[in-house]
Amino acid sequence: MNATHPAAVNGRTSTCQRAADLVIGALAQAAPERCIAAGNGSCTTASFAGIDPQDGRLWVYLETVGGGSGARAGKDGLDGVHVHMTNTSNLPVEALEIEYPLTVLRYELVEGSGGAGRFRGGMGLRRVYRAEAECQLRLDGSRLFTPPWGLNGGHPGGRAAFQFGDNVEPFVNGSGRLRAGDTVEIITPGAGGYGAPSERDATAVERDLVDEQIHLATAERPNPQLRK
Repeated sequence: MNATHPAAVNGRTSTCQRAADLVIGALAQAAPERCIAAGNGSCTTASFAGIDPQDGRLWVYLETVGGGSGARAGKDGLDGVHVHMTNTSNLPVEALEIEYPLTVLRYELVEGSGGAGRFRGGMGLRRVYRAEAECQLRLDGSRLFTPPWGLNGGHPGGRAAFQFGDNVEPFVNGSGRLRAGDTVEIITPGAGGYGAPSERDATAVERDLVDEQIHLATAERPNPQLRK
């Protein structure tokens, strides 16, 4: 983990998150009832920067977006939180939009991103931004290809994704430019479930179905202009 040039490296936080997953996964082989399934294992970060069209000053906005936490032997995982060594505030959308030329079009939990199990993993988050002025954007995240693992028969959680509006120029190594009106969608990882789904309590299953119906009734349709 102490990489030296020219070995590939990553941000410190992402490396620490993966180390935590490895330690918990190893301990779970000896004492699964005392460990949690894999959480989102990431610190998804969006860093926006641009020049204010009104006064010509530089503005910078950095946001880290939570995800799911792993299910435990006696409880479901938490939705939309930071895990392990990351923990930052949740800036209200209204405050963000007053201070920066950004609009948040959607902010919600990702239905189905929590791994099934006797206890379900926590759900990840979806945030869709629209740039109201030209800016640069840097995206960092993890779990885009490998889902957070379940434990003791639990299913894995959902993976992360970044999707862009049709007119957004391709990003290079996670960095790119947004013009006024361009959109970007950030989907963070969910978390793994604990125990076999067939063992889930009937009351909990009924509650899950009610929550799903509420979510479907209130969720907006996906933006057809977004692409991965």
